[in-house]
Amino acid sequence: MTLRELYDALGGSYDDAVGRLRSERLVSRMVKKFPNDTSCERAISAWEAGDTHAAFEAAHEAKGVCSNLYLIRLQERASAVCEALRPESESLGQAEVDGLVELLREEHAATVSEIARYVASL
Repeated sequence: MTLRELYDALGGSYDDAVGRLRSERLVSRMVKKFPNDTSCERAISAWEAGDTHAAFEAAHEAKGVCSNLYLIRLQERASAVCEALRPESESLGQAEVDGLVELLREEHAATVSEIARYVASL
């Protein structure tokens, strides 16, 4: 699997990532480190524990990490959770936020899995 194929599978933007980080080698190195980032998992576990503030903070962090790597689909999921939990925003119901958090969980798991496939192919 090439890095471009990985980005296609993840719904990311390979060209933008390489443009931002200036080399495919650096993008590859950063993507391989992504599974060690805990921000998505912290957002999910904080929401499940009822800590809305911590869930918001972690989702905001996840949104930034994903944005920097141009992992667009995962960034959109993290952003949706972040905006739903933003203190000054209109509150969504518990079930609606649960659904957004579940989408984040699924997309994060799929992303980590695809990255593992990429790493195994090197």
